[in-house]
Amino acid sequence: MKTLLLNSTGRSLFSVIGGGVVALLHPTFPFILVCTLMVLADVYTAWSLSCRVKRKFPNANDGKFKSIYFGRVVMTLIKIYVLIILSFLMERYIFEGLQIKLVNITAGAVCFWQLWSMLENESSCSDEKWARVLQKVLVDKTARHFDVDLSDLKKEV
Repeated sequence: MKTLLLNSTGRSLFSVIGGGVVALLHPTFPFILVCTLMVLADVYTAWSLSCRVKRKFPNANDGKFKSIYFGRVVMTLIKIYVLIILSFLMERYIFEGLQIKLVNITAGAVCFWQLWSMLENESSCSDEKWARVLQKVLVDKTARHFDVDLSDLKKEV
């Protein structure tokens, strides 16, 4: 009987605390969703770049999504979630009298960062004219897939 009481009480307590946390953080869910979609789109463009690199330089890259990259994506998402939640709490409890939308600014910065990364991925290892124009401003990420200097690869081709 005592075990049942402890289990039942423990579950109720956990439900109350969990429900309170969800209710408190509910306004952050749309921002978290948008940022998650942007990160996943960036992962797709990085994988697409890896496939392009594999086609262009068959011996230099395997063109696969590795588990270490999955770990990096999970850590990036955790950092983004913490950043959004902390921004929300600061906006709500520290800057409560100011008309500053800190969560919007934070989510916008994360989305801009991911969009920039997607543009870098799409323009890298591409001979298209638009990609060459973007490469004058953006970083060519092809070298990251090889761990070598990109100028050495261009000399071989």
